[in-house]
Amino acid sequence: MIAGEPSLIDEARAFAKTVSDSVSAFLGVPTPFEAQILDEGDRVWVTDQGAAGITLSVEGKALLSLDVSFYCTWDGAGRYLAVDSSRISVHAGPRPKGDPLFRYEYERSSPKELPAAHVHVHAHRDQFSHVMALSGLGGARRRAQSMADVLLVPRLAELHFPVGGHRFRPCLEDVLAVLHTEFGVDTGNGWQEVLDAARAEWRRQQLGAAVRDCPAEAARVLRELGWDVTAGEGAVRKERLDRLAAL
Repeated sequence: MIAGEPSLIDEARAFAKTVSDSVSAFLGVPTPFEAQILDEGDRVWVTDQGAAGITLSVEGKALLSLDVSFYCTWDGAGRYLAVDSSRISVHAGPRPKGDPLFRYEYERSSPKELPAAHVHVHAHRDQFSHVMALSGLGGARRRAQSMADVLLVPRLAELHFPVGGHRFRPCLEDVLAVLHTEFGVDTGNGWQEVLDAARAEWRRQQLGAAVRDCPAEAARVLRELGWDVTAGEGAVRKERLDRLAAL
């Protein structure tokens, strides 16, 4: 962190308010999120106040629930707030309990062979189980921790479906929109405009991060658009191929 700039908890609280604004507008009721410094002091947990999960109604009936949590820290330069890991789970029932229906996850330090941003679908499908069993010790079964795990029938929930990597992963607002479009979750007035604005801001931030990963390409595109772009003394030219190529 640069001296005189906001602290980690200040930045995380601002992020928590942004999340709260989106969820509150979507549901039409105040849904506060809070930021808590963890024991080690360099990570912050952002989740709904009380961490009890969020009830979702369909035609006035509490049928689904949402469990949202973000673990945040400084980015590599110590300048911007970064999401270290996140989990957005949708459960059957009014409170998150047991396996979700599906979950979106992000792990900034995910092993190279696994997608950093991914979706897990908790469902049963005979064809999936059959193909996974035929894969022998490949894929999900290769990651098993013991022989007992290897002998278990493979589950669809063990698959990691990639969704855009570090920079182009879905945001919370995308998941909220899907809950309304595909599940008919009840919403508040004006929710679409709030989510559209939050999604646009998220993508601006991600675009900025992507430009830092690939400055030369950003400069090339700006020149094509008629901008005058030159590299000053000390300009960063190196691509962050690890971020660009990561699953």
